[in-house]
Amino acid sequence: MSDETDPIVDNYARPTELPSGLQDFLAYWTSLRDAAGGVPPKRAIDVMTIPRRLLPGIGLIDCLMLPDGRMRIYYRLLGTGHRHSTEHDYSGRYYDEVYTPEQVSRLEAEYRTILDSGRPHYARRASLGPNRDFIIFQRFLAPLLDDSGAPRHLIGYWHWEPIRP
Repeated sequence: MSDETDPIVDNYARPTELPSGLQDFLAYWTSLRDAAGGVPPKRAIDVMTIPRRLLPGIGLIDCLMLPDGRMRIYYRLLGTGHRHSTEHDYSGRYYDEVYTPEQVSRLEAEYRTILDSGRPHYARRASLGPNRDFIIFQRFLAPLLDDSGAPRHLIGYWHWEPIRP
């Protein structure tokens, strides 16, 4: 497994030890990158090759470029782990339907950076969970190319930390 100095990973407060699911996701994306000789295309994603235990934490995000230069972000798919952790299913929804304009703006800037870098990005954040309690997740988002070769998609894996009483 890659260490903290791995050049394909943007280190955003990345811990020295990652949960095994995050390690396995990073290995999966790296194998796609190596096979493609760079950022892999979205069409390289094959549910049959994703380690089965990762599927509940997988997410696919489309970054649609608007004529005015803004980006509209769309949850193509979020695995069942998201729904179990948050009690919400955001699959098939645009970010501007779910988040505040400030949150959308921040995420758009972050996602542009990931797409432009060609590397996975680590983050550890809080999300609103059941009973309006905050829950913590760690995640990697990694870029994917569209059919024209432009970086317009993200694949990610979310590791939801256990809720402590």
